Amino acid sequence: MKILFKALIAIAIALLTATAFADREAVFERKLAQAEAGSLEAQYDVGYRYEKGRGVDEDPEQAFKWYLKAADQGLDTAQYKVGICYLEGSGVDPNPEQAKTWLQKAADQGYPPAQYHLGKLYANTRTPNYDQALAWLEKAKQNGYEPATREIIRVKRQAD
Repeated sequence: MKILFKALIAIAIALLTATAFADREAVFERKLAQAEAGSLEAQYDVGYRYEKGRGVDEDPEQAFKWYLKAADQGLDTAQYKVGICYLEGSGVDPNPEQAKTWLQKAADQGYPPAQYHLGKLYANTRTPNYDQALAWLEKAKQNGYEPATREIIRVKRQAD
């Protein structure tokens, strides 16, 4: 009886998992159609789904492609993701200058994670610009991005 109960639980879990995956695939297909039709939010979402493997296999190159489509049209969160992709070499060759360009675009729109990463980038180059780093980190902090607080302390120590 105990074995039968465990088998039934295993079958139920397998069915629920298959259903959840099928639902994710269906959501991905809907989002992809919206992205192809030009929706910025859907383009970002498709990029995210490719990045994280939600309803589709992980594919960093496809993630970058979709983030870039939305970023080129001015979506701050997508600009941030493009900057991070260039910074980390995810789906594209690493390029600190391109990372800085895209993070700057998102930071200028007031996106706190971009402000934070731009500040870190200014502090951690071969020729650091601590004034710029601290200015961007302060903006991120003022916009409620908590990790900026610790980074400000670190950069101030580095600058001394």
